[in-house]
Amino acid sequence: MPTVRIPLVGSFNQRGLTGNTALTLNEDQRFLNCTFCVVQNPVTGKAAIYAEKRPGWGVDSTVSSGLAATALIKPQLFSSPVSAFGETNSALYVGQINVGNITGRALHMTETLISASSHVLIKSSDGTGWYYTDGAKDTLTYTGFTSSGQLTVSTIADTTGIYPGQLITGNTIGAGARVSTVTASTSTITLTVANTANSTGAIITKEPIAKILSANFLTTGTRISAFAPMDGYHFYATDDGNINNSDLNTFTSYSATGRLAVQQSPDPSVGIATQKNAIVVFGLNSKEVFQNAGLATGSPLLPVPQLAESIGCLDQRSITQLGDDIFFVSTPSDGDIGVFRMRGLTSTKISTPVVDRIIGTAAVNGAIYASSFTVGGYPYAAFSISVAADAPASDILLETGDFILLESSFHLVIDDTAGQTAAFVRMLIYNITLNIWSEWDCNQATFIDAIGSGTTKKLLAASRFNTSGKVYAIDPASQGQMFQDDGSAFTMEVRTSKLDLGTSNLKIIDKIALICDKQSAGTPTLSWSDDDFSTYSTPVAFDLTSNQPKITRCGSHRNGRSYKLSHSSNAMFRAEALEITYRVGLS
Repeated sequence: MPTVRIPLVGSFNQRGLTGNTALTLNEDQRFLNCTFCVVQNPVTGKAAIYAEKRPGWGVDSTVSSGLAATALIKPQLFSSPVSAFGETNSALYVGQINVGNITGRALHMTETLISASSHVLIKSSDGTGWYYTDGAKDTLTYTGFTSSGQLTVSTIADTTGIYPGQLITGNTIGAGARVSTVTASTSTITLTVANTANSTGAIITKEPIAKILSANFLTTGTRISAFAPMDGYHFYATDDGNINNSDLNTFTSYSATGRLAVQQSPDPSVGIATQKNAIVVFGLNSKEVFQNAGLATGSPLLPVPQLAESIGCLDQRSITQLGDDIFFVSTPSDGDIGVFRMRGLTSTKISTPVVDRIIGTAAVNGAIYASSFTVGGYPYAAFSISVAADAPASDILLETGDFILLESSFHLVIDDTAGQTAAFVRMLIYNITLNIWSEWDCNQATFIDAIGSGTTKKLLAASRFNTSGKVYAIDPASQGQMFQDDGSAFTMEVRTSKLDLGTSNLKIIDKIALICDKQSAGTPTLSWSDDDFSTYSTPVAFDLTSNQPKITRCGSHRNGRSYKLSHSSNAMFRAEALEITYRVGLS
């Protein structure tokens, strides 16, 4: 009797000219909650290709119960992640400690290093800029001298931890006062609002989060980009057609002339990123590149016109960076949406036509959040799809978090939808090394970042799609191998396309063996459809404790048959193929 081996690896597909964003479609080949692994034999040159069950998301901490996250980043030099929760005005947290509130929803977070201090820069949905400096939460109250009608607080014993833009409150402090300047040498701070009374021992309290107060920092526009640090400057794009920059070695001071027109294409700018020694500005259907020319006044940048491309970007939240590569959802000038990788400042399409159709359908009335990470030895780019469109003030980011996530990432993505959690549809996962796409159904991981230094290796995530208020983790060192999401089981599913085994004659299936790893727990099941995915047979279980798990007497079919292999247990599962033994009947 002939035997055929069907590998459990491939690319999912979906019929139809218009992609459907629904995860539950029960047709055609798909790989749900899988990762793939290739084990190469260096002697024979042969490779074993496995489909594995993806790791699950455990709970790292509960930060703000009852609210959805809007951003997450794990700065390199911080001991804890920084997250944002809240729809109208976001509250910022370092670990589980609230460090203050911003106006609007936090959209993008970027890490930067100035004078050996680590800072997280934040862009809000109302266009304002904010920052948190490492250690700013450690001291909250200070004592100083105030004089009625004056803008200063003097004789402060130690101004460490006080930064321009922080909100200051106290019995002698004017309402809404923020720090304007800090003069450590004279133990004095200047405020934006005058004091209301005299005191030689005024107790003042600061809010650790700080607002960028420069009058030249632009907060207008409907498309909000992230910050992009480079060479001591901090750049951001605005949809008036400019790339703007801070003064050198600061992110709080901006000059009126510190901007340069992005003008090779007339489209508005929607996102920004860095690659190598260049700044990349994404428009709706173009990409332009700028390099630091060291100009002393105005913008330090000059365009590199030969690197411009007629490939745009959906918005900042659909951009993510992993190592030296940038991944983004494109809006090319020819109108066909897709996913591109930028390497060496040149873009290459990596999405399949099926992925294009799914993303294209979602982009019409929904949102796409990009992130990137490394797990199990493979790098991934992930694109979470929501059917909830953003409000006019929404344009999100993503980078290193919400957008880009990796131990060395810089940005983070966030959603800016009005007053509600986004509606999760699916997460498209791209294995960068193997150049293969699959799907995950976890709604815990809209924004992903990583801890990858020292002895700690784990992924962190937060969700725009649920109101748990949690930060999640994939942390094998402390959690062990986990195949549940926040305590709930999920199913790995491999569904084949229709297989006719090379003949239209009747096929009698005598035996199906599962080529897989032996396990002490977990029960995969197999069912099949002989009517073009309309109905499936009753699932039959494989015994993973057996050295040769198999099922027998599997019926017959004349035309194509699709097989569906499922695994729902909280246990490891890895398999190579289905091995089908059959007989051919009369035509």
